[in-house]
Amino acid sequence: MSGEQPAPFGRYKNLFLSESEYAELKGEYPDRLERFIEELSEFIAAYGKVYANHAAAIRMWARRDRKGTGKKGIPDYSYKEGESL
Repeated sequence: MSGEQPAPFGRYKNLFLSESEYAELKGEYPDRLERFIEELSEFIAAYGKVYANHAAAIRMWARRDRKGTGKKGIPDYSYKEGESL
């Protein structure tokens, strides 16, 4: 961060991001960022977790989300070129 004051985010106002961090994350996760912020804010409040960098924590949560965590019961219909369903 280049001297930017982080602002509080999330329902519990316990997740802190600078304007540039928020903008960067919004570019990376335009449809999911608000959900990640709310889930992480709730997690921090419920478990007392401390993160040195909330932007990095959101990226970790996004990586887990991409792996299918939280999407139990939804079949994987992905296929490679040349394969048929």
